[in-house]
Amino acid sequence: MSDHQLIELDYDPLEYLDEGGMAQMVSQKAIDSEQVDAEMAATLELHEALSGCFKIVGPIAICYSRVGAGFKACLKLAGIEVSCVNIDPAHPCAKLEGNVLLAKASIQVCLQGKCLTYKAQACYRATPFSKWKCVSKSGKIICF
Repeated sequence: MSDHQLIELDYDPLEYLDEGGMAQMVSQKAIDSEQVDAEMAATLELHEALSGCFKIVGPIAICYSRVGAGFKACLKLAGIEVSCVNIDPAHPCAKLEGNVLLAKASIQVCLQGKCLTYKAQACYRATPFSKWKCVSKSGKIICF
C-alpha cells in the first residue's frame, strides 16, 4: 500500500488558492466514464467498513470511506475537513481543493481499476507570515 512518490517544489503552484478565502471546494468532474467490472463490485461488498486517513505532508491529509459502489474522499487541512467528494464508477475522478491559514492543497482522487489513487500538490507553513513549503506527491491510497 506504500506506493507514493514525493517531489519537493521550489515554487508555489497553488498561489491561486490564496485569493479564494478560508476554504473552497471545486465541483466534482468526471475525467473518464469507465465501467467497473463485476469483480470489483463484488470485492467492494466484502469491505463494507473500509475507511482510513493518511497524511500527504505536514498538516495535509486525505480521508476516505466506502460508500455504496465507490468511496467518499475528504481533504483535511490542519485538522479541518474543507472538501469532500464521492468517487464511483460513474464519476471515477474528482478534485479536492482548499486553503486554510497554514495549509493549502489541490488533490485529484481517482478510482483506477481496483485502486483509489491520488495526485497532489500541497503547501504548508509554520506561521501565517512564513514562506510556503510546497510538494507534489502521487500514489495509491488503497487497492482491493
